Amino acid sequence: MSDNASRPIWPFIVGAAVVAVAVVGFFLARDLIAFGRPVPEFPSLFDAPDPSLHGTVAYFAMDAEPKTQVNSGCVRVIAAAGTPSRDVLCLTEEGGDIGPQLEFLPDGRLQVTMFSRPSDGPLVVAWEKIVDVATGETEDVPAADLPAAPAVLGPMVTPAGEQITADTQGNIAELVLTDADGAARTLWSADVSPEYSIEAIWAPHWEWLLASDGRLLIVTIDDPVRIRVLVEETGGLGEYLDLVMYAVTGADLLDGESRS
Repeated sequence: MSDNASRPIWPFIVGAAVVAVAVVGFFLARDLIAFGRPVPEFPSLFDAPDPSLHGTVAYFAMDAEPKTQVNSGCVRVIAAAGTPSRDVLCLTEEGGDIGPQLEFLPDGRLQVTMFSRPSDGPLVVAWEKIVDVATGETEDVPAADLPAAPAVLGPMVTPAGEQITADTQGNIAELVLTDADGAARTLWSADVSPEYSIEAIWAPHWEWLLASDGRLLIVTIDDPVRIRVLVEETGGLGEYLDLVMYAVTGADLLDGESRS
């Protein structure tokens, strides 16, 4: 009988098992480390307003301590500089509506759209209001003029052909600016947890980016790039994940108000 035939195979089995356990342990440890990564930290525009930033952002602010068990909150507009801000329309979840989706019109008024989802089907428009940010007056949009579907995310390409891409691959998140010739510049990159996601659009005057990662971030692309937190947390009513829950205009709609 040869030496190979008489040699026991259990050491090979044990060795393979040890290697397999080590590999599995490595990936588990890597994933646990990734899950434990904190959300990237940036300076706050509330703490240090920047009057050189022009524009206005709208978002939905949930009530931190609702008076009833029904979720509620208000559509809020805030200067891109970090202050001032103002609530322009308050809503509750009592009617079962989903949203709001927000969009600034060319004249500076804010379009607020709420949806419903009948029988787990696609979202359909429930109602829509136009809000005059300056006066607080609202106008109901007639049923015949309601949109057929939710709006898409705002502009990601400038007239000069500069395109912003926000992406998360594995545990790496990044913002990349690509010019019209295809040259790419990484504006920001960070190790993040698997749950982290980010998206970004241009402000209509193309001076800065508005990014969303659960917060609202102002990104100025000069060298060096600066990322600052405008809003610490955004929200919505119902199952609103399909909707654009914020809007931006290049106009200073709150100009002249106290920046306290």
